[in-house]
Amino acid sequence: MDECPIKEMEIKFQCVQDTENSLFEPVPARKVKPEWYKNLPVYVDNFGVENETIKKCPAMQDWLSMGYLIRNRHTIFVWIGHVETGEPVSISLPLKDGITKQQIKKLKTLDTPQDIDKYVKSHGLVESELLSLSEGMNIGGHPATQTQGSSWDDKMCFKFKTDFLIETPKGTSCYYLDPFLFDNPYFTTWQGIIDTDAFNQMTTNNMLIMYPKADKSFIIKKGTPLVQIVPFVRYPWRMNIEYLSHDEIQKRWDEDADIVEDLNAREKVEKRKQKPIYRKRWASRKEYS
Repeated sequence: MDECPIKEMEIKFQCVQDTENSLFEPVPARKVKPEWYKNLPVYVDNFGVENETIKKCPAMQDWLSMGYLIRNRHTIFVWIGHVETGEPVSISLPLKDGITKQQIKKLKTLDTPQDIDKYVKSHGLVESELLSLSEGMNIGGHPATQTQGSSWDDKMCFKFKTDFLIETPKGTSCYYLDPFLFDNPYFTTWQGIIDTDAFNQMTTNNMLIMYPKADKSFIIKKGTPLVQIVPFVRYPWRMNIEYLSHDEIQKRWDEDADIVEDLNAREKVEKRKQKPIYRKRWASRKEYS
């Protein structure tokens, strides 16, 4: 691969909000793995036959370690309900440490945003004064009607303003992705691309939009990965479709004969003794620190 024209590949996470008590934190994705994946063995019994799990797949390893995760440093309560007009509404609130199960249970029973506002204020449950309901910073994000006709047009998407702006070198952007393999049962992150080399002013690229999967109010546990940030260089691409002739296909087979032979030979080796041929011959080093 040609050398990247950008000499200093640095992604900056600049804390610009609630700096003394950050509500969110960025971490390299390689340091955080889904619990079920960490507990997954490399080999499992598949009805009497030993099978490899996805833990042997180098593509999974690379994706899980790609880029950075932003996770919450406090428990977040998400209320799912409707206002008087019948419009779906979502409210997200960062809760103070030490909140009791009884208080969380009570929050889930409240029927209106006004009830929630009154309860959290009277009991001092919200972590930051900057995120009070009265300032309108936690009510929803995008009305359900903005995606009318989709399978998710029955709920309001909720939005987080994270503490961190992202800045990358000129010529680069970032993918904002749903955290790979974390399979959150309550919400999914809306994915997209932001040109973080230019669009990095205050309150611009630090917004996260989440679509609720759940029909009822829920808790986002402290330390939950919310979004996977992957920086990339904006190289230009051009699409080209080729249809190979029979002779050209045969030529490709002949040229790739040694590789195919190595792969076939690997399949005949006892699984636990197989060599990581992909890692040795084709994989490139990927670094996110």
